[in-house]
Amino acid sequence: MKRDTVNLEPGVDHSRPLTPVNDDQRYIGASVPRGGIERLTQGLGQYLDDIELPRMAHVVYWRSPVAHMRIKSVNAEFARAMPGVLLVADGQDIAKVCKPWVATLGHLAGMKSAPQYALALDRACWQGEPVVAVVAETRAEAEDALAYIEVDWEELPAATDMLTALDPDTPLIHPELGDNLCFTRTLDVGQVDEAFAKADVVAAIDFEFGRHTGVTLEPRAQIAHWSPAEQRLTVYHSCQAPHMMQDLYGRQFGLPASAIRVTCKDVGGSFGIKVHAYPDDFATVALSIMLGRPVKFVADRLESFTSDIHARHHAIQARIAVNRDGEILGFDMDDLTGIGPYSMFPRTSAIEGNQVVNLVGGPYKHQHYRAKLNVVFQNKTPTCQYRGVGHPIACAVTEALVDLAAQKIGMDPLKIREINVIPDDAYPTAGISGIKLEILSHQASLKKLRELMNYDALRAEQAALRKQGIHRGIGFATVIELTNPSAAFYGVGGARIASQDGATVRLDPEGHITVLIGVGEQGQGTEGIYQQIAADAVGVD
Repeated sequence: MKRDTVNLEPGVDHSRPLTPVNDDQRYIGASVPRGGIERLTQGLGQYLDDIELPRMAHVVYWRSPVAHMRIKSVNAEFARAMPGVLLVADGQDIAKVCKPWVATLGHLAGMKSAPQYALALDRACWQGEPVVAVVAETRAEAEDALAYIEVDWEELPAATDMLTALDPDTPLIHPELGDNLCFTRTLDVGQVDEAFAKADVVAAIDFEFGRHTGVTLEPRAQIAHWSPAEQRLTVYHSCQAPHMMQDLYGRQFGLPASAIRVTCKDVGGSFGIKVHAYPDDFATVALSIMLGRPVKFVADRLESFTSDIHARHHAIQARIAVNRDGEILGFDMDDLTGIGPYSMFPRTSAIEGNQVVNLVGGPYKHQHYRAKLNVVFQNKTPTCQYRGVGHPIACAVTEALVDLAAQKIGMDPLKIREINVIPDDAYPTAGISGIKLEILSHQASLKKLRELMNYDALRAEQAALRKQGIHRGIGFATVIELTNPSAAFYGVGGARIASQDGATVRLDPEGHITVLIGVGEQGQGTEGIYQQIAADAVGVD
């Protein structure tokens, strides 16, 4: 029997009918009550700071107050004598337990970064880098003792301007690397200069994207619990990649995966901020191993702004070539991005710029593209992936150029997009940078958008209002969202970061279904989503 509407739980108003894709689909795509929402709205969620373990200690970190400094000595005698203090440790202490890391990927040819330690050893290279850890019975006692840490330091010249990072007179952050260049890439599909020479119009623009960071409702936090008796490490984490962290703890502390358990309860937002491994993260685990008891770290807002990753610090020069009939002939782009003094572990800080190179030009069918990327070190907070990994930068550059080109040739900005998007019947295909694309529908989307907007009437209204001195803008953006990198992505270049999630569905004698998944709840409604999928797949409510 063909169903045209969805019948769900009694007593719940579902006024929006759904035409199912097939007879088995009842919940996917329907507006249903969100699973798990009662627990959260009643204040019954369990976030990291809600967890209390026996004998749990608390750690706070003394962080560098300047962009670049040499650590001459640390005097912690008075701090160690403060009430409740269990341990004061510096970089040398932690390095005896936790290995350093170098965040580079093998498939990014020529990429380099210096070894990084959980706590700074001889130098601190950004304002906010952790230098000394204080562990006490309570957070208040740890913070009281932190005020008595005396660090004798010498301020060093800092490289803060990415525009001059590669100049000969700019201080080298890591002299052993030879320069402040982390990664460079050039992509040239050929005949770009010829395409621009024969174009009717060339439009160019410079872009500057300022650093920013995410601010999650729940800051970064963790509880590390090393059990000496069992030789097992349990980490309660507010993160979005528990499988990745299990692997990294094994690597950095020389432990087998079977001896490590990473648990994420409710996570109060992530956005990519919590998909990286931070120095204080490893330091907290090291402290638990040194003390043989649970240690909790919760970042406060001020230290979050200088210790959480930043993102999207780019200076881009770009241009587009078009003909009078609106045909886009090519794009040419130069991207300079600053990433801080180290590449971020383990996904690396070069991936964002690399994705910008891959995605500029977006869904358009041009045949000529050239891009140059320089990723440079700075004495600033490290940057890495956050919300979209290059997509917002690439989209902003591409769409601003398309708008400017349309303006220069006097063409409607929606029409120039309709002319140039890859046809819906062209898939599977590849973008000009080589990224494989399939089952996209930009033509259908633009057609639907034109209808939904009542575009012609909206333009007429805009023109009439402009005569009255009222200026209203109408903007468009087309974008390709890369997704589903597949199991092949796990381990690419040495970053073991994906394809470790699984699902187990159990049926009990009473007919109830239990679904066990490895995908965390970070605020998106994951619990409800998997209920919908399982209900349709198994055939239950």
